[in-house]
Amino acid sequence: MSISLEFSKIQPHIREAGQVALNFFQTGLTREYKADDSPVTKADQAVERFLITKIEHLYSAFDYEIIGEEFGGKNQGKEYSWVIDPIDGTRVFLDGLPTWCISVGLLRNGKSYRGAVYLPVIGDMYYTNNEGQALWNGEPLDNMIATEWNRDSFIAVPSGTHRYFEIDFPRVRSFGAIATHHVYVARGAAVATLHRRSALWDLAGAHAILTAVGGVATYLDGSPVLLKDILITGEAKSPMLAGHPQLVEQLLPKIKPLSDFS
Repeated sequence: MSISLEFSKIQPHIREAGQVALNFFQTGLTREYKADDSPVTKADQAVERFLITKIEHLYSAFDYEIIGEEFGGKNQGKEYSWVIDPIDGTRVFLDGLPTWCISVGLLRNGKSYRGAVYLPVIGDMYYTNNEGQALWNGEPLDNMIATEWNRDSFIAVPSGTHRYFEIDFPRVRSFGAIATHHVYVARGAAVATLHRRSALWDLAGAHAILTAVGGVATYLDGSPVLLKDILITGEAKSPMLAGHPQLVEQLLPKIKPLSDFS
């Protein structure tokens, strides 16, 4: 039996994980910080534990590794890698805003394979089905990714973008979560998304959805983003831009790192 036929089994449990997170949402959680200065809460840890337990139960017959933001795991050279971001956008979660999400990605031989991104407050589920088709709340995302822009178009960016980049584009917006930015590009709401720093768990689930609709992720020097490299290093080597390939090509010259970029 191929594990690709089984990816859909995890989807209802991602919704259940959303309820686990919502039980903590807007409850005045203590804000703690990890070594990389990113925040973490009991909600992040509870969601990741829940999902790990479900994956181990559902897929016990398969050989895989699990890599999560909170409890780790490392590349062991397995054919399949489950990658979990229990709450992508912990800062907006702590601020009581609705655009945080739960991201679960499945890599095969280090390449993007299947993924799901769930926004529990909004109730939006973006995912790839067992055949790799991208859907949004059960409806295909076919032909929704933007291939051109107009005066109302925007690029989804990190909240600190003004400190690190000069962007020659009329409008930018930040929703506080890399995976959310990715799926908003996949559905055509944003024309592209710029990420300054991104880890494997930020990208694994959403990248499967974006690439399923024809999107790409490219470093600002024009080289492609390869998840198999990030699987080894844990983090992307530099800032990246994601969107439809023809828009990414047009937008790359419009994005310049500032002199104090680091």
